[in-house]
Amino acid sequence: MSVSFRARLFAITALMVAAVLGGVLLLGWSRMLAFEVERLEQRLCMEARRLATQPFQGEDLARLEADVVGKLHLTTPEQLMLRFESNASGAGFQSGNWSAAFALDGAQWQPAKSGSRPEVPDGRPERPPLQAGDRPAAPVACALASLTSADLPGRQWRAARFTVLTGRGVVAADLAATEAELQGAFALALKQVLPLAFVLTVLGAWLLSSLTMRPLNRLRDAMKNVTQKALDQRLSSTGEDREFKELIESYNTMLARLESSFQQASRFSADAAHELKTPLTILQGRLEQALHQAVQPALQAELTALLDEVGRLTTITRKLLLLSQADAGGLALHLAPLDVSAMLDALASDAQMLLTGQTLDCVVDRELRVKGDAVLLRQLFNNLISNAVRYGLPGGWIKISAHTLQSDIRVVFSNAAQTIAAGDRTRWFDRFYRGDTAHNRLTDGSGLGLSLAREIARAHGGDLVLATTALDVVTLELILPCR
Repeated sequence: MSVSFRARLFAITALMVAAVLGGVLLLGWSRMLAFEVERLEQRLCMEARRLATQPFQGEDLARLEADVVGKLHLTTPEQLMLRFESNASGAGFQSGNWSAAFALDGAQWQPAKSGSRPEVPDGRPERPPLQAGDRPAAPVACALASLTSADLPGRQWRAARFTVLTGRGVVAADLAATEAELQGAFALALKQVLPLAFVLTVLGAWLLSSLTMRPLNRLRDAMKNVTQKALDQRLSSTGEDREFKELIESYNTMLARLESSFQQASRFSADAAHELKTPLTILQGRLEQALHQAVQPALQAELTALLDEVGRLTTITRKLLLLSQADAGGLALHLAPLDVSAMLDALASDAQMLLTGQTLDCVVDRELRVKGDAVLLRQLFNNLISNAVRYGLPGGWIKISAHTLQSDIRVVFSNAAQTIAAGDRTRWFDRFYRGDTAHNRLTDGSGLGLSLAREIARAHGGDLVLATTALDVVTLELILPCR
């Protein structure tokens, strides 16, 4: 299936915007998670300091856990582990769900970002024990570590340790709680942002594709309007981007060359036709004069044949002149109200005398009127009828019909013919093309009649087309606007 360039451009733009948006969301998620983990670490350090510096009794542990769960924004007590290790033997305590697999001394403890003093590798303070009369040593900085436990697979804990002279407090929180809280907030934000982002993405992709296609659409419309009568039109490149300026300038250059070549060809045809008219007229007059003076039958026959050839050349010259005028857009029309029905009836009656065993059926509605050039339209109808008689099958049939079609008049000329190949039908209106069966001296014609007939129809605002039919039938449809 063929996809338009604009659709592909829209899809690519939308995918790029979606990819950028996805990258921003992913980066935002990672930054927000890091920020929330940092906030959790700060709260863990505060709770670890409280655990290490404030005395608690065993019966206060449940209340302490509930308080810490709330402050750390955890959802269940199972997501929290507390432990206090006293320097006095047997004076510590820990949560009931504390994992024995936690290796606190073997963990990679890192100082918190507060910048306090680090701990020594064994987790005890650097300063020696107090001596009599010494001032108490300041507590060391909070240390952080990530812990995992074999008996709690798939869960990652973030722990804070705060050490003082009397012991150390450890608080560990399950990171799943922080991630779940962040996911909920992130999902709520996405529900509000994604529809707007989708609309903005679609609008942005549509706007970008429209802006990109605007110069191309101008060029396309200009190309559609290029005809033999409008080759002097040029596109303005003012305000366009550099690449499109080059494209428009190339198009204007091509059109200028085409206009020059077409004008030269049209001028040559018109000049040749004009130059041939005078000598052909003189030659025809001299031959007619010689024919009247000739007494020998053989000479009369020869002169008659020469007059026929001169008449044929005169007809070709006249048609070439009309075609050159039509190409240049200067085909003069003397418009007047015409009765198409009466004109077709008269031409059909005249054609009865030219039939070679064919049957002519003419069905024409009454009062079919147009505003046109009587001479040119008569020549058009005469060309189509004479072609049907000349190239139709001997003993075949010819049909002419005319009726009103909405605001137009539709005239159809149809006849039985020898089988005509599809390739020949595509060249039906080519100038000087007569087909293989017509390229002989026995069949009169120049190959210009149909081309001229179509130009006359188009000069009147209509058209002449070859209808799609069986290969042994020729049907020409003429459309003329009712004016």
